[in-house]
Amino acid sequence: MKQYAYRAFEEALPLFAFLRNKRKIMRDVSNKALVAEKSTPYAELDEGVLKDRIKEEHERATKIDEKTSKFTLGLSVSLTVLAAASGALAKFVPENPYAGLVSIACGFASIYMLLAGVTALGALKTLAVYGYGTQHALRQKSGGLLYLSQALYAQEKMNVVRHLRNEAAYQSLRNGFLVLLVVLIGSVVGLTIQQSDSDTIQNNTALEKADES
Repeated sequence: MKQYAYRAFEEALPLFAFLRNKRKIMRDVSNKALVAEKSTPYAELDEGVLKDRIKEEHERATKIDEKTSKFTLGLSVSLTVLAAASGALAKFVPENPYAGLVSIACGFASIYMLLAGVTALGALKTLAVYGYGTQHALRQKSGGLLYLSQALYAQEKMNVVRHLRNEAAYQSLRNGFLVLLVVLIGSVVGLTIQQSDSDTIQNNTALEKADES
């Protein structure tokens, strides 16, 4: 039950779940003893394989950051404008008792989409890079396979942070879009019912006047 509750929390508030998971991963990576323990199986790989894997993780990090910052940020800005416009239009619907609720819901949609943009902007922040630079070359010379194993493990964890950030941004976009979609459908249905009731009242009034005459 607790697992399902936490999963629901992640789906509803992906940014907070991401920050929680990120803090845990960063804490684990800063624990040298834990990194040494978790990276031990990596030492079974050849030195060349470890170097290739580190290079692959560096390339993967770049691709994830580019995907998050460009696509997600651009889409979130577009949907934020759409949500704001929808909320403004709700105020101009004549005699609609649900206009206030529509505006509030559109506000929530805008918040979700803005959170997606904020999360995407996090891709501009530099995360730690392992297995790179002059210090890497020196430590590799002295540490050998053990050092390369630890560098690969730590870099993989940094990419997990990037992946979680990307996922949180997309979840926020999805939530905002779903809220906006429900609001728009509800508004159309509500206006249709309201118009139908208005037509019924007008028809009844016309019939009453006809009977009186």
